[in-house]
Amino acid sequence: MSTVTDKKILNTSVEKAFKILDCFSTDKMELGVTEIAKQMNTNKSAVYRMLATMETLNVIQQNPENEKYRLGLKLFELGQKVSIHKNFISKARPFMEELVKRAGETAHLAIYRNQKVYFLDKVVGRHDLQINSQIGTEKPLHCTGLGKIMLAFAEHNYENIVKHLTLNSITKNTITDKKKLITEVEKIKSKGFALDMEENEIGLICVAVPVFSTNGKFIAAISTSGPSARFNEDEIQTYTGDLKHTAEQLKHIFS
Repeated sequence: MSTVTDKKILNTSVEKAFKILDCFSTDKMELGVTEIAKQMNTNKSAVYRMLATMETLNVIQQNPENEKYRLGLKLFELGQKVSIHKNFISKARPFMEELVKRAGETAHLAIYRNQKVYFLDKVVGRHDLQINSQIGTEKPLHCTGLGKIMLAFAEHNYENIVKHLTLNSITKNTITDKKKLITEVEKIKSKGFALDMEENEIGLICVAVPVFSTNGKFIAAISTSGPSARFNEDEIQTYTGDLKHTAEQLKHIFS
């Protein structure tokens, strides 16, 4: 079982690994153990142990000719993933802006990451309503429309995910009963859209739908959010139609 001490050791190790990476630059693409230890103001044996682990993970590579180290291909692979996300966001942005023009309300684009909603993009509606969300931040699955869509359509066993979630009460409307949440997710799977009825923020309603690739794989979720006064039953149906139209457009970004 993990202890507080274990977590501190792990965090320190991660911090040291990133400090090693920061030692490299375009001017110094290869460094020896002594050079790295000097920059980090630590002993060579500690640096050597870290480098050995990072080399195994292909984060660092050693030049056999001079025994110096350079950045490994794993970092390039990770960078490519970041580029893919940026590419997806830039391609999706015009469709998100079109959605906001039609609906008038704020739109979000998010992906499923580490059992959380991770916001990739946000386009503010013409009403300029202040919504508590920021690009690059996370929200829980159980109290957001986007999160409930992810529970329903991302590639996993949603019952098992719910079983291990902590259903904190954010507002008086937040679903905190796991059986009730599972029942709602089952309904979402059949309806194809999810609602957040002031479950994450009082006065705010969110409608969300899934985005699939052309081969049917879940990619992301998109939503429209606004004040409860503007989200009556008829409007929710209209917003859902607009969202599904946008999701169909986004499907073809990556065929």
